[in-house]
Amino acid sequence: MNDRPYFHQRWFYNSKAKIFSLLTALFLWFYVVTDNQFDHTVDIPLKIVNMPKGWILTHPVPSKVKVLFRGSGKNLLSLTYRDKFIELNLRQSPRTRRLPITVNMIKGIPSGNTIIPVRVIEPESVTVRLDRFVVRKVPIRPEIHLVTLDGYTQVGSLVLQPDSVIVSGPRSLVSAISEIPTEKREYKNVLKEIQGKISLRPPEVPTLHYSFNSVQFRADVQRIGERVFKDIPIKVTHVPSNLKVSVLPSTLSIKLQGGVKFLARLKKENIVATIDFRSRYRYKGGKIPAMISLPEGIDFSDVKPQFFELVVER
Repeated sequence: MNDRPYFHQRWFYNSKAKIFSLLTALFLWFYVVTDNQFDHTVDIPLKIVNMPKGWILTHPVPSKVKVLFRGSGKNLLSLTYRDKFIELNLRQSPRTRRLPITVNMIKGIPSGNTIIPVRVIEPESVTVRLDRFVVRKVPIRPEIHLVTLDGYTQVGSLVLQPDSVIVSGPRSLVSAISEIPTEKREYKNVLKEIQGKISLRPPEVPTLHYSFNSVQFRADVQRIGERVFKDIPIKVTHVPSNLKVSVLPSTLSIKLQGGVKFLARLKKENIVATIDFRSRYRYKGGKIPAMISLPEGIDFSDVKPQFFELVVER
């Protein structure tokens, strides 16, 4: 039972000398090992230089090149901390060009160093495609789906702020963009105004850039109500200048459905009823329906009367 404390005392006797001996042995082992020759793969950063003014890459090139190096362990270890790189010079390059990458292009390795770059592993060459740099304003398309609670409706369109974004990048890619969608989002059982922030769908190509990455949105949702408007005048369109046309009867009444707050603010002037004079021959008996134009988000029913007669005077 007393052997264990005695063993601990012997272990810690002259502990400083033992630790020093251990560290010395580790140092000698490390020195011998790192003095041997090794082959080691190193990632070398690839930098673009002398990009022609007003031009841009259509697609990015690799950011690093894998290179096989040969040298002593300690020299290979020191290579990790050196500012080494490969420059890809695009001065006077045509729009499309395949550029080889060789070990002679590596910079940051001191001359006379025992480290030898053996070969480029990958990529052995880079295809560079250049295009004019352009900037264009593009509308944003909301990918937001609202499902209102029964008895409620969305009033008007969903509003984005801002509703367009500045897109910059290669001309061939920017010109092909007609709109920028937002991320997809759905809201269910909505019964009041909803607003928030939503991200734009990221560019598919890294060389395309947006002036911002998210927008504010707002949608007005109200309880559904009804309101009847009477004495809406009928207008006749596309009447020849040598004719005078009147409508019998000259007005109509209509029942509208929509958000109660929106209906309360709606005026008769916002309801447009028209008859196209050119369409009179398509209807037998001279009875013609009127075309109803309403603000977005408003429906109508129960139009009285449903048909009208055009009276032509020369």
